[in-house]
Amino acid sequence: MNADRDVLTTQQAARLLGLSTTSVQKMVINGELDAWITPGGHRRIFRTSVDQLLNSRHVGLAGVTSSRPLRILLVEDDPVQIAFFKALLARIGHMVQLTIINQAEQALAHLRALRPDLLVTDLVMEPMDGFTLVQAVDAEPGLEALNIIALTAMTPQEVTADARLPQRVVRYQKPLSADRLCGYLDALTVRLLEQETVNA
Repeated sequence: MNADRDVLTTQQAARLLGLSTTSVQKMVINGELDAWITPGGHRRIFRTSVDQLLNSRHVGLAGVTSSRPLRILLVEDDPVQIAFFKALLARIGHMVQLTIINQAEQALAHLRALRPDLLVTDLVMEPMDGFTLVQAVDAEPGLEALNIIALTAMTPQEVTADARLPQRVVRYQKPLSADRLCGYLDALTVRLLEQETVNA
């Protein structure tokens, strides 16, 4: 094993991932990349961790297309997570019209105006969290059947214990993998195509 080849500096990892060094540093802090600190105080990132993330972006490339882009509303207050989600979308090949909202309390107005195919929301936000947003969506006429993905660093046990998330909401742990997102979007596209055929 060559130690020099098995670890990367923050700058090297950032170049490979196509992200800023600040984003990579935050991913290390959030546990999305495995790293260690040298005796001299320098961060070193394991190459295998970066390779796994790169591979996850390429798994399950989209094989289903629609006549129009999927309309997705992302509600997320963390710039690193926003950049990561946009990078996943860019890699998997779906046509997507992405709208990003940083505060959950603003999301309902955008949902009413945009009528997206999918809402993707973080659960832990302030002042309004994703749990409250999803409950508001369920109570909103015309939005009660909206497709929803909840992204969270909370454990499944913590989400279940909170008891505010409807069973119909799809829950994914952060960091979201490309194959899971691609599989979901493929299935959603098929459903939308079937609906278009029925309504034609």
